[in-house]
Amino acid sequence: MNIKSLLIGSAAAAVAGASAAQAADAIVVPEPEPMEYVRVCDVYGAGFFYIPGTETCLKVGGLVRFEIGAHDPDEFDPRDTDHGWNTLARAEVTLDARSETEYGTLRGYIRLRADSTMRAPTMAPGVNEGEMLSNGLGDYHAFVQDAIIELGGLSMGLTDTLYDAGISGEFDRGGGARVHFLRYTFDAAQGVQLAVALEEADRDYDYTPNVVGKIGFSQGWGGANLWGAYDATAEEFAVKAIVTANLTETIFLEGIATYESGPSFYSVDPYNGVGVPVVLPAFAGIGAEWSAGGLIGARFTPKFKGSIGAQYFSDAGHLGDRGLGYEVDVLRAGVTLDYQIVQNFNAKLAVNYVNADGGPVDADGWTGFLRFDRTF
Repeated sequence: MNIKSLLIGSAAAAVAGASAAQAADAIVVPEPEPMEYVRVCDVYGAGFFYIPGTETCLKVGGLVRFEIGAHDPDEFDPRDTDHGWNTLARAEVTLDARSETEYGTLRGYIRLRADSTMRAPTMAPGVNEGEMLSNGLGDYHAFVQDAIIELGGLSMGLTDTLYDAGISGEFDRGGGARVHFLRYTFDAAQGVQLAVALEEADRDYDYTPNVVGKIGFSQGWGGANLWGAYDATAEEFAVKAIVTANLTETIFLEGIATYESGPSFYSVDPYNGVGVPVVLPAFAGIGAEWSAGGLIGARFTPKFKGSIGAQYFSDAGHLGDRGLGYEVDVLRAGVTLDYQIVQNFNAKLAVNYVNADGGPVDADGWTGFLRFDRTF
């Protein structure tokens, strides 16, 4: 073998070795995994989708509200100069998660709310109120409105009391507010529903919760519901009944009646919007011995409806049982118009009248608002 052959062979071996080394060091790119698109979940209605990688369905929703209100309570408190226009902006975000279990539907519901009202602190003449509001001196609130866990008929968390209900108008007052609760609801046949709840509504650290119960039924012609509530702290009870009836496809009627043994968390609020008359003690705004009201409404078109109604409150504030020697009765009346501008964008106009009479009180007041809601 000559020198030329040796050189050629050595070069070929070197090239082959280098190629083998490069092949050993090569990076292998794996095939991309199939993309998992968001799947629609139509089991619980429109708007739900599956959370990727799970069998849990989620719906994201919310509300944006702008409201222009007005009130004139001069006869209730002549010292009150805070009357005229006022505005409210509200934002809400809701999360609704659901999945199926051997015990029924497991649900988690959250509603977050933030409010801004254009009311700045009392200020001297000439001060720029708008500038103060821009600097954060207005009235702003952000909070959890609802936080609920449900499994089948069992629910718990934070929401409006089971006792919270009224009729369609904006003039009526049925009693109740948000509470921490433990509740069981049973849906029977023929539209019958039963519910019972244990509720905590105050800072009275004891082992006795408030108890609320409800029985009702609903049919195509209307429905009827009866509530009973016991406030363990005040040691007072309240009952309420609401009846609805669809007289025709256009005309509907609603009625409400309440009774209270005394002031409690579940008391009605007869002076809402105008305040307790200044000549009465502050506690005079809590409750009424009994009340009765009604409403007649009409669905003029699929987008437009209106109603007019009134509610009468006897012995507002339970003054007759407090040794004051007199009682005050309150009448509330109102007109409400609802109009759907387009889908998910609604307007409401409400005008309410309040009259209080009895003892040292003879007062009239007006409240109202124009509200716009965009839901999604």
